[in-house]
Amino acid sequence: MNELKREEQAKKTKKGNQAGKYFLIFISFLIIAVAAFLITMKVIDPDFKIASLIPQEKAQQVIAFVREDILKQTTTTTATTTTTKPTTTRPENYDYTSFDEFAFDTSKQGNQVGNLLNKSNGAVTYSSSYIYYSIAGKGLYRFEPNSESYKALVVNNYNFTCLNVLGDYIYMVDADSHKLKKAQIVGGETVNVADNIDFAYLYNDKIYFIGTDNTVGYINIDNTQKIVLYQAEAGKKVRFTGISLSRVFFTTYDEVSKYYEYLTININDKSDRRYFMNDSRNDEIINIQLECGYFYFYKKQVDNSYNLCRQKFGSEQIVTLVEDCSVTDYPVVYANRLYYTALKGSQLQAREYNMNSKADKLMVYASKINDTSSAGVGYGYQYVFLIGGSQGLYKGSCIYTSASRDNTITFKNGKWQY
Repeated sequence: MNELKREEQAKKTKKGNQAGKYFLIFISFLIIAVAAFLITMKVIDPDFKIASLIPQEKAQQVIAFVREDILKQTTTTTATTTTTKPTTTRPENYDYTSFDEFAFDTSKQGNQVGNLLNKSNGAVTYSSSYIYYSIAGKGLYRFEPNSESYKALVVNNYNFTCLNVLGDYIYMVDADSHKLKKAQIVGGETVNVADNIDFAYLYNDKIYFIGTDNTVGYINIDNTQKIVLYQAEAGKKVRFTGISLSRVFFTTYDEVSKYYEYLTININDKSDRRYFMNDSRNDEIINIQLECGYFYFYKKQVDNSYNLCRQKFGSEQIVTLVEDCSVTDYPVVYANRLYYTALKGSQLQAREYNMNSKADKLMVYASKINDTSSAGVGYGYQYVFLIGGSQGLYKGSCIYTSASRDNTITFKNGKWQY
């Protein structure tokens, strides 16, 4: 009895399977016929849209059934290989090289890096036994330290920044027109060298610049050819850091994401662009400069104060020079001495720090200064200055005078006087 039931059930199942197969075969032929019709329509009308009328997933199932179940063909599935574009990786940091790369001839240096970067805006430099300085809105002057006499070189209401002297010429940026100009050191007419310049630093036969369009490059002195090495992306601000004998160093600041990048480019091959430090955020490191192979910068402490630090290129050791700085403007480095600004109440000070003996002394100060945000220290051949500010601050003293802070000269009414 049970065996009979099993036979009947098997027959029903077989009939159901056969019916299913016949139904699918019918559907297959129907789809093939429709496909033939659609192909004919496509030939007649090339713009006829076939894909929108055929349910492709179902069609593929039927085709698979016809191939495998009816025609007994085996379908081989081939794995699809996804090609991934190579990820652009950050190049290894340029953080070590022979120190010979910084073996500068300081007689070929147009100015100190700190003089140019700080709030004095490079208004002071020196060459031989003369000091050159710019008075905003008046022009360019030369100061002779031995006699403490001065001479007007270029007047006509100029506002010159980034003074650099080499040989018989002085180079400077006209802050109003953003033109790089030059004039003979004895005075005379200015000659235009390049346009769209915000910053300039001269060494040997090249003037390194930051352009108004956020470019970095150099100008050959002999033919005034302008070479652009790098242009920052929109939203990033470029700032000069320093040079080696074959590279220029600079930072970019992302004004949206608030972080610094530290970049260096080979001046002979602009494709050789690398980083010389890891990125920093939250103003952890600010106002970095590279002078003769040493970085000078302000490093934030846990209490949000800043220490003035020094780090030899290629070394991991960071040396703290001045703790808890009240002003974080760029210092000026000359030999083993460092000149920086400090604020004591409303008194703005220019101070000297001896990096060998660690002696720290006040050089010159200005009292009751209402605007200290745009005044900085300037150094020029035995004299230290406080320059800038909305009040037109021009004050200086000789580094060899025993009572420098009290024995000061001030530029008033068109001349220097005690």
